[in-house]
Amino acid sequence: MAQCTAKSKQSNSRCKNNATIGKKVCRFHGGRSTGAKTVEGIDRIKKANTKNGQFTKESIAERKTFRDNIKTYKTILKTGDQHA
Repeated sequence: MAQCTAKSKQSNSRCKNNATIGKKVCRFHGGRSTGAKTVEGIDRIKKANTKNGQFTKESIAERKTFRDNIKTYKTILKTGDQHA
């Protein structure tokens, strides 16, 4: 049986447990996990891993639209054109 490949952050030494069969890490380091299988479970993981929503596709598109609007307004103010 192979040794777990997980390392300690503090001592940088490897875990002394045996790896789970067919995996590289032991049961303590995630060897028993198979990941989410259902759509609901996958969505729950995505939501849990989204820390602040700043870099979601929707947020990025919203900021781009906002910047484009500001550029348009600055052009209108600079040229004095009301129909730009």
